[in-house]
Amino acid sequence: MPHPTATIFLSTGGVIGLELYPEVASQAVASFLHLARKGVFDRQCIERIVPGWVVDVSYHAFHNPAACYFIPNDTESGTYLPAQFGTVGLGGYGRPDIAGGEFFFPLADCPAITGKYPIFGKVTRGLSELRRLEQVETTPVSYPGLPEVQINTPVEPIWLERVTVETYGVDYGRPVRLTGVEKPYFWPCLSERE
Repeated sequence: MPHPTATIFLSTGGVIGLELYPEVASQAVASFLHLARKGVFDRQCIERIVPGWVVDVSYHAFHNPAACYFIPNDTESGTYLPAQFGTVGLGGYGRPDIAGGEFFFPLADCPAITGKYPIFGKVTRGLSELRRLEQVETTPVSYPGLPEVQINTPVEPIWLERVTVETYGVDYGRPVRLTGVEKPYFWPCLSERE
C-alpha cells in the first residue's frame, strides 16, 4: 500500500512534495491530513525561518481555531525518525508527551530535537525550494509574551497557497485530541471543543 502524500503550493510558484509515514508517526500524519483537508494550511504565511535550523510554518496554530489542539507525541512510542534536512515534523510545546498540528522543515541535522518532535515524513520534491526559503531576507519580531526571544520572519510574506493530500483510499482517521492541556494564550482558541 502506498504511503499518503501531500503537495504544498507556495506563493512563490514553488512546490514541495511530501511522503508521509503513518507507521512511524500515526497521530502526526492524522493531524496533518485532517488540517490539510479542512484547508487550515491554505493561505498561511510562513512565520519563522532560521537559516541552518528550520523553516517553521506557524507558531500561532495557523491563526485558525480549528488547529487549536494537542495530540499525543508519537515519539513517546520509542520509534521515531531523525530530524534532518529533507524531513518534515510537528512542533513541540514544552512537554514531551504532546504535539499538535504546526509543522516545520529542518534545514540541517538536528540531533537536539530528534526523538522529541515527531518527524512524520520526508520531502520528495522541492529540496531546492527549502534552500531558497532559507536565504530569504528576514526581520526579527518578538515571540508573544517573551520580548527577549526573537523570531526571524520573512520581510516579504511567503505563504502556502494550498496543500493537497492523497491517501489512496485509506482513511487515517482524526487525530486523538488531548484535553486539559493549557494552550498558548496567543493561539486563536475559542473553546475546548475546537
